[in-house]
Amino acid sequence: MHLDFVPGQLKDLWDAWGIDLLVSMGFVLQIVLTFSGSRRRYIPGVRIRFAVWSAYLLSGFVAKVIIGELSAIEVRDAKENVAWELRALYAPLLLVQIGNPDAITAYSIEDNKLGLRQLLNLVFQIGVTVYIIVRFWTSTPLSFLYLPMLLAGFIKYAELVWALKSALRNSGLTNEEMDQEADVPALFRKLPGDIPGLELILKAYYRFNCLKPHLENWLYKPFYESLTWISIDGYSPEEIFKITDAELGFMYDVLYTKAPILYTWKGCILRSIGLFSLASTLCGFIILFKDSFLHHMDACYTFVFLVAAIILEVYQIMLLPFSDWAIVKMISHHNMPGMMRCLRLLGPKSKKWRRWSNSLGQFNLLSFCVHDKELKFGRIIKFRGMDMEFRKIRSRTRVGLPTEMKELIVQEMKEVDQTRDSKPITQRGQWALERYGCLDQFKWSVKRDFDKSITIWHIATDICYYSEVQHEYYTAKSDIEMSKLLSNYMMYLLAMRPHMLCTTTAGIIFQNAYTKLVKFLRSDPSIVRDEIEACKMLMSEEVPKESDSDRNMETMVTSKWHVLQDAQRLARNLMGFEKRWQIISSVWVEMLCYAASNCPMDYHAEQLRRGGGLITHVWLLLSHKTDKFYSSD
Repeated sequence: MHLDFVPGQLKDLWDAWGIDLLVSMGFVLQIVLTFSGSRRRYIPGVRIRFAVWSAYLLSGFVAKVIIGELSAIEVRDAKENVAWELRALYAPLLLVQIGNPDAITAYSIEDNKLGLRQLLNLVFQIGVTVYIIVRFWTSTPLSFLYLPMLLAGFIKYAELVWALKSALRNSGLTNEEMDQEADVPALFRKLPGDIPGLELILKAYYRFNCLKPHLENWLYKPFYESLTWISIDGYSPEEIFKITDAELGFMYDVLYTKAPILYTWKGCILRSIGLFSLASTLCGFIILFKDSFLHHMDACYTFVFLVAAIILEVYQIMLLPFSDWAIVKMISHHNMPGMMRCLRLLGPKSKKWRRWSNSLGQFNLLSFCVHDKELKFGRIIKFRGMDMEFRKIRSRTRVGLPTEMKELIVQEMKEVDQTRDSKPITQRGQWALERYGCLDQFKWSVKRDFDKSITIWHIATDICYYSEVQHEYYTAKSDIEMSKLLSNYMMYLLAMRPHMLCTTTAGIIFQNAYTKLVKFLRSDPSIVRDEIEACKMLMSEEVPKESDSDRNMETMVTSKWHVLQDAQRLARNLMGFEKRWQIISSVWVEMLCYAASNCPMDYHAEQLRRGGGLITHVWLLLSHKTDKFYSSD
């Protein structure tokens, strides 16, 4: 990199310290990826995703810039100056950086489809590194340190390519293995019965290997659920969600980390060789420069970088036992010395491991309309067409997933499974309404477009909810509160994650509902100060008919849709039923099941790196009991 346009002093400063600064920056990025790469699975939010995304992209770019700089150094200068010879050691060291930490091999699922490209990059980077080493080779003892360092870099980069290429490969239990182990699999026979937590992880491991949820065309038959060793029907809702948490954890690791290859014999051998190579390089370096560290600044910097690389490697090795993959391997080798002691130590602790955020995204349309305010620099943002998105982001919240919600989901899904009989879910409320004998009254509300049904049921749920919370006899009953949480979660998906609902009109529907609701509530601003007063107004007052100018502003999607009238009609009819909250909660769960089962797998996989979501858990539970090859014929 020739900086001819930079003033002389700055150019000299860059020539002297530029490579060292870039190498330092590379290690900082590696530290960020090591500590934050896997935490995004249980920490939702833009901040951590932005930090990981930036570090992921910059780490490889910085390493390649440094290698480019090293390849441009004049050879004769390098042979005359040991400082340049030391810097040549950066080339194989940077291969370790390009290989990325164990915690993240892919930022998104699309990266797993670049395994062949990464293989070509590996060949190219190894070739450039060997070229640099040959140019700087002086047959001195320092030159021989290039070799173990090159081996460590090659292994690290090869692990990355291996992980990417195996992520979407059809590997796991075959049908023949399933038939042979139809009674009880070998690992269940080895399972220590007196250690809590192990059975749930092992159950999740087998369910993951049988279904392979990240592979769309993987052979799986729902009758496997009848096998006692794979079925989870006998577990409590809390245990069912723990099994699903672990199963999705295996899926996350396969798609985004090196875990599946590290817990193999080949992976362990490669990791041992890589660590030994790094340690050998450091020991040789200490021997060569033991008397000149204080007088040779370049040697000090190189020493620090080598120590940093080994510390990161040791730290990652120390984390290996604290994984569901490790527990499965320990069970399979429980007869080896020390394994049972490790299982007794890790088994109970595994219950507390964080595998996803365990939270629900919440967005309430009524609260958004009542409390919405203009943003700072709103005119600029509005000019860019992003004001509504920023306002929605400001209004969204998160709540912990309560135990009552898990119980409700499991119970209602059992009702759905009995009705659909392993067939794909095609209904989004009809089955629930039919169970309660009110299909004729409410069928119109669930036969509309999905995003329209969500919107009117969301507003109607709010009207019913705030009509009850204002009374003195109201208590926080679980079915009422859970219905409210589910309503806000489905609106959160509509407003913030519309792609997961498989709708292309969600933005239009949301904007239309928002505009009409704001116009209605602000017709008398002195009345509406909070959600309770807004619901009173919606329940008691009739929505005025739209003018000709308002109808002209409608789109083809919303031209014949009267959202507020529909919500009023639905809420008033629901208030006439004694079991209205059972009806509401059942309809919401059925809508969630419909959304989960019809959402493409890639979107569920992407949700895992965003902190996870309830819809992905429901999708996985439904997938185990859905016949992919069912035909309506």
